[in-house]
Amino acid sequence: MARHQVLEAAVTPSTPSWPPELLALDGIAEFIGISHGTAGPWPHEPARIGLHAAEGESWLVDVTESGSHLIDGQHETDVDLHGSASNLLLALHGRLALDNLRSEGDRATLENLLNWPNLS
Repeated sequence: MARHQVLEAAVTPSTPSWPPELLALDGIAEFIGISHGTAGPWPHEPARIGLHAAEGESWLVDVTESGSHLIDGQHETDVDLHGSASNLLLALHGRLALDNLRSEGDRATLENLLNWPNLS
């Protein structure tokens, strides 16, 4: 619970600076597991999404009718999103526009990911 509260505080619109690297790296996995992991079924075509932090960490996410799941290993992706860990985390929380990151592949899938679940 405390972990989630620290991460929420780091990405609120009132926070004057970007989240620190280690907090952001932890926050991405936490966001995928908690916010996406408990959101229910993915309402779009199934996809595999790669999130790649400039700091060297990557996450592969499968989104299907059974929800969102982190997967291990090397796999083909439908779309990839690249940026600093802080920027990735802020984008996942809807605090940074997709245009501030580099993407490859199906942009509509990324837009669907960033709008699901509706956390506003």
